[in-house]
Amino acid sequence: LGPEGRCCVLTGPNLGGKTTFLQAVGLAHVLAQAGLLVPGVEAEISPVDAIYTHFPKEERMDRGTGRLGEEAQRLAAIFASATPYSLVLLNESLASTSPGEALYLGRDVLAALRLLGARAIYATHLHDLAANLHEVDLRAPGEPPTVSLVAKIAASQGEALGRTFRIEPGPPQGRSFAAEVASAFGISFAQLRQKLRERGLVPE
Repeated sequence: LGPEGRCCVLTGPNLGGKTTFLQAVGLAHVLAQAGLLVPGVEAEISPVDAIYTHFPKEERMDRGTGRLGEEAQRLAAIFASATPYSLVLLNESLASTSPGEALYLGRDVLAALRLLGARAIYATHLHDLAANLHEVDLRAPGEPPTVSLVAKIAASQGEALGRTFRIEPGPPQGRSFAAEVASAFGISFAQLRQKLRERGLVPE
């Protein structure tokens, strides 16, 4: 997060390491600012005045806001406090609404982060958001541009997922490999049908 980009959209497959990467970025800043060693070969870290996170939380029925309302309240609280010297880490934010609506809400949030000038990483399965970052940059002009990061994975259609443990700049891959993850956990239609057959609930 520097001269090449202060706001990043991180996409990639399920089990590709997006959440772990966000956690690692936050922990690296905490360790460095506490004067402790950062786990890694080397690190260059600029201090931040605060780290704001927006990770999925269990819905609270007593608030009466619904999941999206709860997400919106937490995002609003970030913008009520964050400064240009803050670090903002968003993980699957706005995933509680339809993909189309999440896309335009995500563009709004990214554009506002650019206006604020904070360093930010938004991990998401909204591949269209990462593929059209020029739209975000047009709404909030300035330098540097918003950057697309990709969690790399070694897999092709129908193959098992192989983690590369690499996050690199690049265009989104357009897939989250959900079918492969579903098969790995036994919830493809064929696997579920077989399980029901074994239980005697559907005919052979």
